[in-house]
Amino acid sequence: MISTTNIFGITPDNQIKEEVLNAVPGDDIFGVKYPLYDKTNSAKGIFIKTKGFELLKSEVRQFVKTERGERVMLPNFGLSLKRFLFEPLTEDLIINMKKEIVFGINTYLPSARILNLNVVRSGQVDGFGIPGMTVRLTIASRISEQQSELSISL
Repeated sequence: MISTTNIFGITPDNQIKEEVLNAVPGDDIFGVKYPLYDKTNSAKGIFIKTKGFELLKSEVRQFVKTERGERVMLPNFGLSLKRFLFEPLTEDLIINMKKEIVFGINTYLPSARILNLNVVRSGQVDGFGIPGMTVRLTIASRISEQQSELSISL
């Protein structure tokens, strides 16, 4: 079977990677807050800007919720966690999910550091009564000493 997926652009050399990873961060770097719409406060609108540690938390949420192959021109961005949803919840399955999450975040979000990672079965997803899983992460910024707990339902 021939793959028809193209990855556009060039891979940066090690010098450029080091410059990007070791750049002095500024609080003037903005990004889009995820989720894109805040249900609790419709006055804020959509595509709210955020920066600093809040931006990092949004990037982690977006990365975990994105399925691999879903992003245009970035087919390897994201995680393939939905394939685990209807499998029996065994220790091997949890280890495989954790490996995928750690590898993906280390690859695509180098400014995030995972302090704690748990994968647990959730009773129901979004009130539908369908069994699902919840990823609970404690992340910290490699730049600052801030840390936070995130709970992401699959």
